[in-house]
Amino acid sequence: MDGRKLATAACGVAIALGAGLALVACGGSAGSAPNFGMSVGVDDTVNPLQKSASMSISIRAGGEAFIVEPDNPTTGYQWTFKVPRGVTQVGSEFTGPTPSASPLVGAGGTRTITFRVPQPGTYTVVGSYARPWESKQPAKTVRLVIYANPASWPAPGMVFTEKDSRTALGTDPGSTFVVDLTDNPSTGYTWTMKLGPGLALLHDQVVTPAQTSPAMVGVPSQHLWFIKVEKVGTTAVTGIYALPADAATKNAADFSLTVISKVSK
Repeated sequence: MDGRKLATAACGVAIALGAGLALVACGGSAGSAPNFGMSVGVDDTVNPLQKSASMSISIRAGGEAFIVEPDNPTTGYQWTFKVPRGVTQVGSEFTGPTPSASPLVGAGGTRTITFRVPQPGTYTVVGSYARPWESKQPAKTVRLVIYANPASWPAPGMVFTEKDSRTALGTDPGSTFVVDLTDNPSTGYTWTMKLGPGLALLHDQVVTPAQTSPAMVGVPSQHLWFIKVEKVGTTAVTGIYALPADAATKNAADFSLTVISKVSK
């Protein structure tokens, strides 16, 4: 696909560990393995009967993100996407079925929708597949989260969200990953993030929705920590979400990720 890279939708079976943890070998729960290339996409045509889908991909700022969806223009259904400020839809290409000796009239194909993201941040694109003249629910809806990091930053191999809390990351020394958690400073609550031995914080960024400026009061944002694994061993990332005065006395972590670093043979 013109040198573009499709993000995989799954990374294999998780391996159970002690203390209720699961080892994640190739990526977080974001639905698609982060890549942080200049042109990365996800193929959502595996299950054409599903009514909704939620995925995420990671690119370099200035690059393009694309999604491949089932499509059949002969039915009157059309794909439309709502994009936030900071994202531009730059392409929508239909690919018909593979030609055969007796092609089916009206057979469906796929549509590749491409978005360009010039600036760093976290963006959410929402698409619907419906007939424009009908008021009923769309035949399918999709939600695509796009992570865009500055080209000058290291390209992390994995992104971990709240859903990944109490899991474990198996990786090599020298690798990088991102912890992406919902934040809402307007409530007075903030994240206190602690990195165990052998981990180094490279960047710490808060991204407001749709890159609005000034930030919308009361609207949650995304807090991203870019972290590098520097040493071999077992360590952890822990986060507490609380009022600053309560953070020091709160016992249970609101987010935790065990990091198991060893040299691959």
